[in-house]
Amino acid sequence: MSRIRSPQLTHFLSIPLASPSLTASLSALRKDILGTIPSFPIKAIRPVATIHLTLGVMSLDPAGPRLKAATDALLSLQDSAPDIISGAPIHIGLKGLSVFDRSVVRDANVVFANVYGEDIVRLQEFADKVNRHFMQLGFVVDNSTKNGKYSNSQGDDSRENEEEEGVVLHATVLNTRYATELVPVEKNNEGDANRKKGKKKYQKVRPSFDATDLLAKYENTVFMEPLHVDKLAICKMGERKPQDGGGYEVIAYIPLP
Repeated sequence: MSRIRSPQLTHFLSIPLASPSLTASLSALRKDILGTIPSFPIKAIRPVATIHLTLGVMSLDPAGPRLKAATDALLSLQDSAPDIISGAPIHIGLKGLSVFDRSVVRDANVVFANVYGEDIVRLQEFADKVNRHFMQLGFVVDNSTKNGKYSNSQGDDSRENEEEEGVVLHATVLNTRYATELVPVEKNNEGDANRKKGKKKYQKVRPSFDATDLLAKYENTVFMEPLHVDKLAICKMGERKPQDGGGYEVIAYIPLP
């Protein structure tokens, strides 16, 4: 029986968070990590231009009707944004570090900064409304932002409790998915029968690290003071090269009150 493949994720709904204050604090974090954990995979440290909140992930054609329809759906929210966001501007900051599952803190793949501030409840309501709206339209095809799996493993999630859970607000700062390496496959009991003659097989290996001390050290560190959340964007997955500006390509966005 053939396995049904999940659709390829191509775009995501994003609230970008890059700011001068965040640049300074993440630069200090990077310096500390590389100075105290010599073997830490440097590519796992996320550039400030990529820091954002994910409100939903989507599978859209690169340049076809679904992408245009999703873009139109976003732009159509511009007039209703003040109502969806409950009036007053939202200000949020980033404080402390966490992992999605404390049971694997010694074997972590993803570490994120926590969202905080007086407007956190309104931001949560806004994020849930946007996620639900785009899911009902058929654009959000994966609800893993509800339990952190998008940043951790991009796995599927049971939809049983999606209404209760809501979007998990988090800003990923360390992710070893970007430090994955190809390593030769060890010879198994069957020898090299499955290898092409003269060539080695390789497999992707994602490193992990012990985040225990890191989480304790930065438990109360403010990485970003509350700032105005000023836009909602559809971004293309796949980080741009530094010479192209870094971060993610913004396909479309609307300003928020």
